[in-house]
Amino acid sequence: MQRLTRLVVMYKTVNMKVCALVTLCICFSIIVQAQSSERQNNDTVPRVRAKVVYGEFLGSGLIFSAHYDFRFRRKQNGWGMRAGVGFFGGSGGGILTVPIGVNHLAGKGPHYFESGIGYTLAAFTGDTDFLDGSGSLLMPSLGYRYQPLSKGFVARVYLGPLVGLQEGSGWFFWGGFSLGYKLQ
Repeated sequence: MQRLTRLVVMYKTVNMKVCALVTLCICFSIIVQAQSSERQNNDTVPRVRAKVVYGEFLGSGLIFSAHYDFRFRRKQNGWGMRAGVGFFGGSGGGILTVPIGVNHLAGKGPHYFESGIGYTLAAFTGDTDFLDGSGSLLMPSLGYRYQPLSKGFVARVYLGPLVGLQEGSGWFFWGGFSLGYKLQ
């Protein structure tokens, strides 16, 4: 019973910290967007929606995942979305992940500040009860993205907490890096 009480207190503390971190990420992203919007109006960047495919190591897919990322508007930066799928495992079981998220790119290409928040559904299978089942994770992130104005090589790196959303779950510092290609 004492252990359960400690887990409930830890869960409430983690939820408050996660809410504060998510709010901070969103506010910072809005501030950066407001400061960069005036510069972006004068850009000679082609007015096409940026579309990127990349492989991500660690990050929201936990081990490895493949993603498709696009901007909502016909521009190179601003608000966008990503979706992917990841798998890691062997004969004893594995982890299947489905990460999705929204992000914001601020700055002038090809160098961008990236902020966002993602949700990952993870299904675990294994020989032990510890790994059987599924779970969900929340990952606010801050990072850097190199993305050319036209087609070409893309790289990104980011950090943020990985937060378990089940009762009694905790959080820990996490990050990831991606390599890919800009399609448009």
